[in-house]
Amino acid sequence: MAGKEKVVPSRIMKHKVEVEVVFSDGTKLGGSVYVGQSQRVLDLLNDADAFFPLMRDDGEVLLIAKSSLAVCKPLDTPG
Repeated sequence: MAGKEKVVPSRIMKHKVEVEVVFSDGTKLGGSVYVGQSQRVLDLLNDADAFFPLMRDDGEVLLIAKSSLAVCKPLDTPG
């Protein structure tokens, strides 16, 4: 493979934010979302995607339908 360059995908740095989501039926669920360095949880909720990944404490990842949420509250608030 002489002469071929290896393409390395670029990575977007994200940070973890602990959240509590409350569904329209009242069910509560805790976990973490990952947002870009200059992004807020609100920005994640308002983007064009219909779903977002929520990582549970046990490592399970759930895809959450934004349309099913009543509340998504960040639990870590910076300084």
